[in-house]
Amino acid sequence: MIVDTARARSRAPTVHAEAGLHALQTLLNCYCRELAFREGHASFGSPFEQNDWPLALKAALLGGPALHLVLPHAKARLVAAVDRPLPLARLRLRSALFVRTEGRAWAPLDWREFAALLLRELSLREGVPVNDELSTQIGDSVETVAAILTQRSRPPEAGDPLALYAESEQALLVGHSFHPAPKSRQGFSEEDRRLYSPELRVRFPLRWFAVRRDRLLQRSLLSSSADAAVAAHAPVEVGPEWALVPTHPWQGRHALGQPAVRRAIEQGAIRDLGPLGPEYIPTSSLRTLFHPTNPFFFKLSLHVRITNCLRKNAHYELDGAVEVTRLWREIQPRFAEAFPDLRVLEEPAFLTVDLPEAAADGRTAVNETFGLILRDGVQGIAAEGAAPLLAAALFADIDAGVQRACDLCRDIALRERMSYAAAAEAWFAAYVERLAPPVLHALFAHGVVFEPHLQNTLVAVRDGWPSQIVLRDFEGVKLIEGRFDRAAIAHLSPRAREALSYDEQRGWSRVAYCLFVNQIGEAVECLAAGDHALGERLWRILHHELKRYQAHYGSAGSRERLAEFLAGAPLPAKTNLLGRVAKQADRLFGYAPLANPFVQEPASWM
Repeated sequence: MIVDTARARSRAPTVHAEAGLHALQTLLNCYCRELAFREGHASFGSPFEQNDWPLALKAALLGGPALHLVLPHAKARLVAAVDRPLPLARLRLRSALFVRTEGRAWAPLDWREFAALLLRELSLREGVPVNDELSTQIGDSVETVAAILTQRSRPPEAGDPLALYAESEQALLVGHSFHPAPKSRQGFSEEDRRLYSPELRVRFPLRWFAVRRDRLLQRSLLSSSADAAVAAHAPVEVGPEWALVPTHPWQGRHALGQPAVRRAIEQGAIRDLGPLGPEYIPTSSLRTLFHPTNPFFFKLSLHVRITNCLRKNAHYELDGAVEVTRLWREIQPRFAEAFPDLRVLEEPAFLTVDLPEAAADGRTAVNETFGLILRDGVQGIAAEGAAPLLAAALFADIDAGVQRACDLCRDIALRERMSYAAAAEAWFAAYVERLAPPVLHALFAHGVVFEPHLQNTLVAVRDGWPSQIVLRDFEGVKLIEGRFDRAAIAHLSPRAREALSYDEQRGWSRVAYCLFVNQIGEAVECLAAGDHALGERLWRILHHELKRYQAHYGSAGSRERLAEFLAGAPLPAKTNLLGRVAKQADRLFGYAPLANPFVQEPASWM
């Protein structure tokens, strides 16, 4: 990684301000989407009609609206100049955010003050103590973004499909636009950020352990055992009585801090081999690692709280991933006939370390520390001449404000002598045709709930056009209760069975949020690039695709759900802010109703 340290030092105050502004805007968007719009506490208008609004705000307006926000429990009013509101409730600030509380004059708010005020409002509203942990995570996220913007290396030269894939995984500089702490990494020190943050285009060797075979727990649907698949791409060999277990280097240090592991090392059941072998590339999840010559991703445990959760692989998650792969393989041949342009990266094997002689809590901690899932690689897609690009990198702002999908459409427009708008419409049509129908069919025809959000989806791009959709991460895949024979998963633990199950409503909400809000909604806003008429035409393309799906593959269940959606029923927006305020597990997060872009014009909010 090449970093200009003098330039980085000179930019430090600027990037901290930039990171803080992003945090403020993200918190504002979370609060408005999840609460303020639906409860009537946000409105739009002209500050020139308000005698008491700050003069500095009036000076900032250039023909756009002003947002007026009321925090009723904290007894505060906030105003800011904003761009015209976008569908799906996204706001973009064009001025500072000003606040007025009882007995005080208007004053600008920085991100720290706004976060404190907002968390106070929510604690009073919910009748719970202020969530200091979330406040810390917001600050940690800001520091991470500032470090990324300061230390990020120069972009690499254009490469082969696998190099383009790796670059896309490491392109997300600021993270989720509707999460209160999108880049929080509690557990990482400043040095850890520098060494292990994918956004800094880092690579590093794994830390390897040799484990006696009688201390290994594994399952495989492959033609070989999980440890044999790992050993085939390990940098060293060990005797037949041993198995090799890789860890993320941070997790390797964490493992050595556990008393049960230290005792196992002293007793000769585990050997610490240290960092060895080739450098792996961390993907956007931080803990799933890629190497171009290894046919499997290593999805490793990482005891770091990233956004909401400690990213450890509990035993029920290991078992669940392989079980979903087994069930998916029963469906996949029929599925592939109807949807040949969908690929699913299976997770066919796992391994971990088991120390039966340890106390129960120590034994569980060791299981979770060494948990490893093998996930299918993307080399086959690249060998076919397509670059599998992370969807989040296609539609998010990356270096210098570039949005990659827009660049692809501009290149197509130039090459094929069409307007940008025509290229964007054709590109979007090809993309939603490959994405929406198979995800919906998995749900409605087979009871399989994929989580097709931006970081779980790859778009295979050939000559600039979407040629395939690739779905991944079986941790998020669920099964609709009553749609699968319970006897088929009776061998799993009760915890694993529970983790795999959703009822019909939760399954639909999860798919509708991930597919229509988190992914396609972001794609529309990216490709429309501020052209509201183009955005409306893109939504109409999706409308046509959903009607076509129903005509070709639909069922009574899909007819009811899609008819409600196309008629204007609210979309579900995941309540990331409210869920974190309540300290809920991610699985229990609720959904706020969101104005449907098929029938709701942004101007009608104003």
